[in-house]
Amino acid sequence: MLQEREIQNLIKQAQDGDKQAFGQIYEIYAQQIYNFLFSRLRHKETSEDLLHTIFLKAWTNLTRYQPQRTAKFSTWLFQIANFTLIDHWRVRKQTVELDKVENLASLAENPQLYEDYEFLWIAISQLSLEHQTVLDLRFKQEMSVAEAAQILDKSEVAVRVLQHRALKALKKKLKGKL
Repeated sequence: MLQEREIQNLIKQAQDGDKQAFGQIYEIYAQQIYNFLFSRLRHKETSEDLLHTIFLKAWTNLTRYQPQRTAKFSTWLFQIANFTLIDHWRVRKQTVELDKVENLASLAENPQLYEDYEFLWIAISQLSLEHQTVLDLRFKQEMSVAEAAQILDKSEVAVRVLQHRALKALKKKLKGKL
């Protein structure tokens, strides 16, 4: 992974219209953003579509990006990802995907899935979108409280409270499963 200073140099080149520099930025962050999306959606094609939407938004708005001492470029990208995900959830129709039904049905047939922590995914998916997002940013993406606060547009104290409540809600959902 490049140092933030090197990334800022790529950003400057991309802001000046260098598409190859932006391509390098994409290569650096695409997998991380995709993992964030997939962990929320659990659907490959939708995650890929949203990934492309996010980087299109980033390219379109790159001239507006201003480096900050307190935040990395990845924080800006995750803000775009988070808002894009919220927009997706706002407009999507409630459907049940066949593979999710099959996975749930197979839990009863295959106790091995419990050992693979499938029950954890089910419990997390039952939390509010805000709780899911804070847990993903803090623990899966390994972001600091400050980075999560900036992405979620909340104070650091609010993120700590949200994280505490999310963990408490998760613990309640997992009661008896651990």
